[in-house]
Amino acid sequence: MHRTALILAYLFICVNCFSQQYPFVHYTPREGLVNNRARFIFQDSKGKLYIATYGGLSVYDGSRFMNYATNNGLAVDLVNDVVEMGEDSIWVLTNANKINYLIRGRLKEFHPADNFTPLTNQLLKCSNGYYYAIADDGFFRLEHKRFIKIEFPGLAKQLAKTFFQAAEIDNKLYILSNPDYKLAASNLLVFDLSRNKLLACDTNIKADQLFRLSAHELWVSTAKGLYFLDVKSNDVNPIQLRPIPDSWHVPKEPPKFILRDRQNSTWVATGKGVYKIAKTGQTTFFTTENGLPTKAQTSIFEDYENNIWFTNDLTGVCKLANSQLAYYPVLKPGHTPTDIFIRPSSDSVWMYDDFHRRVTLLRPDGQTEEWTNPNESLPYAQFVSANGQWLLSGKSIFRWNAVPNSKHYSLTLFYKDSLNPIGFISAITDGTGNLIIVSDKLVVVTANKILSEPVHYMADQVAVDKLNHIWVATRSDQLYCFEISGTANEPKLSLLRTFDKVVRGSPRSIVADQAGNVWIGTRDEGLYCVHFDGLNLRSWKQLTTVNGLSANFVNYLFCDKDNNIWACTPSGLDKIKIDNDHFLVENITKSNNLYLSILKIQETKQGNFWILTTAGIVTYSSLPQRTNDWKPRLAFSDVVISNAEQTAIPATHELSHNQNNLSFQLSAPTYIDEKQTRFSYLLEGIGNKNWSTPSTDASINFVNLPAGEYTLRAKAIFLHGLYPDIESSYSFTILPPWWQTWWFKLLVSIVVLGLALLGLRFYINRKLALQRVVLEKRRAIEQERTRIATDMHDDLGAGLSQIKFLSETIGLKKQQHLPIEEEISDIRTFSVEMIDKMGEIVWALN
Repeated sequence: MHRTALILAYLFICVNCFSQQYPFVHYTPREGLVNNRARFIFQDSKGKLYIATYGGLSVYDGSRFMNYATNNGLAVDLVNDVVEMGEDSIWVLTNANKINYLIRGRLKEFHPADNFTPLTNQLLKCSNGYYYAIADDGFFRLEHKRFIKIEFPGLAKQLAKTFFQAAEIDNKLYILSNPDYKLAASNLLVFDLSRNKLLACDTNIKADQLFRLSAHELWVSTAKGLYFLDVKSNDVNPIQLRPIPDSWHVPKEPPKFILRDRQNSTWVATGKGVYKIAKTGQTTFFTTENGLPTKAQTSIFEDYENNIWFTNDLTGVCKLANSQLAYYPVLKPGHTPTDIFIRPSSDSVWMYDDFHRRVTLLRPDGQTEEWTNPNESLPYAQFVSANGQWLLSGKSIFRWNAVPNSKHYSLTLFYKDSLNPIGFISAITDGTGNLIIVSDKLVVVTANKILSEPVHYMADQVAVDKLNHIWVATRSDQLYCFEISGTANEPKLSLLRTFDKVVRGSPRSIVADQAGNVWIGTRDEGLYCVHFDGLNLRSWKQLTTVNGLSANFVNYLFCDKDNNIWACTPSGLDKIKIDNDHFLVENITKSNNLYLSILKIQETKQGNFWILTTAGIVTYSSLPQRTNDWKPRLAFSDVVISNAEQTAIPATHELSHNQNNLSFQLSAPTYIDEKQTRFSYLLEGIGNKNWSTPSTDASINFVNLPAGEYTLRAKAIFLHGLYPDIESSYSFTILPPWWQTWWFKLLVSIVVLGLALLGLRFYINRKLALQRVVLEKRRAIEQERTRIATDMHDDLGAGLSQIKFLSETIGLKKQQHLPIEEEISDIRTFSVEMIDKMGEIVWALN
């Protein structure tokens, strides 16, 4: 912290700042706040912020605002206090004789056992384990779901009412009361929590507010000034107040709010602005001139990530997200830097002002030197400090020299390329101090000699890697690698290799990192990281706005000493870290509510960054901001059935078949660049094994989910890299309709089986009956055939026997020559009879 103070003091002295702007992020009704008149902020154990206003309550989780007002069930819109009573139970105490509470995001009303609720201004949990209500109706202890009033024997009745604020110090409760709000200032009471006894009531202090800065430190604002409670106070004299010493650097204005942060800095809100008093005594003043939306604040709050929040009753809420960053629209009157340059391993900052032809040197000891040259007019000039100082303008390279004993500088033409159609665009120094310049050719100034090689098209930036190889990417998508070889007296610039179409998108910037990768920024395709094995291309990866870049147009690149890549874009500055082959993108300016076009960035030896923009200078300290170990947790903050009204999913997580349109709201509360949080999900149970594309949208919606058992896995990804990815899951079941349940299917199966058996039985019986009929018919036919056969046998046998007998008779008579006509006639008769009988038999058979 001491080092940070020294750095900030150095920056302040260096720039002689008249208009420093701090990166405040604003939250107003436009962003979703319920009301612009904010009173205070509370943060629960999960990290959510509860913003109490005069027009309701807003709950902010970094992704969205959930608002509660009278139309949502809140008793009244004026919120007096917010208290966390359990894991998922937040009490909201409004300016009414009612208490609301939030459970799983649903607003409900608390009903005491005796149905009595005091109008509570503050509810606080004390060291004895009880909750005490500081109320207009008196002083109460919450016990067994009822408010028990604590009487003060010996205290006049008119003094024992209208309590509005309290603070506990060393097992004693210091309470402010203003009977019926008729007094100009309040009385101060002291209540002993261990003995349940009133120790004192002072009506002469004329107190305004209490400020509990730590467990053993209480400040009291009175009509006479600001005092602190002496820790030597005892039962005999429990109220011993001492004036705040001047050595504490506390302003004399009446305080509106006081906060002690985790770095032991004291924040004092007054009617003129906010003072930050560091432990060292250094004071920083925040007001409307340097970014604070309004001078008067209603409260100051520090969240788990050490962000400082301010509430006011005009514009809502603002956050000082990053005290490492400062913005200077104007360094000082008459100074408009158009170029900055810092030599590697140096803390001196060179600035060139093209409009006023001024060169400024900011030294590490805080001293500033300036030189001007009113006779020279060099448009679009760049300043470079290599082996000497140089100024580039158009097609010319000048040596820059400070004129001794004066505040002027002189320029000596060193080299002019008359055939250069575009002029020199960018210049850097290599590891040996050589000056390297690029345009449509590469020019190296070494040992007062000029070396050059064509690159055949316009290039905007040049880079030098750890092997002192020179890399140039042209707008025609070609990549060149050069090296300086030879001797000191006979240096040589050689082309090592050319790569065609390595990237696309018309390169505009290039830098080489310490791992040997070459980064190329393009006009409209984002940023490429190209990996090499020696001079052989191995692979490449691309980053765009989808991965978190502020814009796909990267006009300048820089690699710091920690191997982070800084991308300058027209929409802001991005910091890219490489973590196990993953790229983590942090939006430095956008996350701090600075929307600037970034031109260039340079780093000092101490690790401080100077950033040139089209609208001033930004300074950034690389010192870590967070000092605690708090990490966000991913949770399903709201899960509803969205078929009709937004109905919460039951605790069993079982839904009917027609409750299959679901909406899930994710929450991963973090307020350090919360717009850099991405959410992804995977629904197990539908056969999909791919995670969704990471998005800033924290809501997940499903429509017409079929019956089944599901597990929704969600992931929060923090592109700035401050936290690892976190996951959470939510399991639920959509029950099938009754006609798809197992018992219904079993019943239907039994019925179908029974019907099948009945049908089979009927079929078999029918078939048997038919077979029986057929058999009976066959039997009747056989019997008829037998009868017919018997009749035929009898009739034919008898007829044939008669015919045989008559034939034998005819034979005997013929031997005896007797007449045979009678026998022949009988044979004829018998034959006719036999024929007739045969016809009858055939007819019977048919």
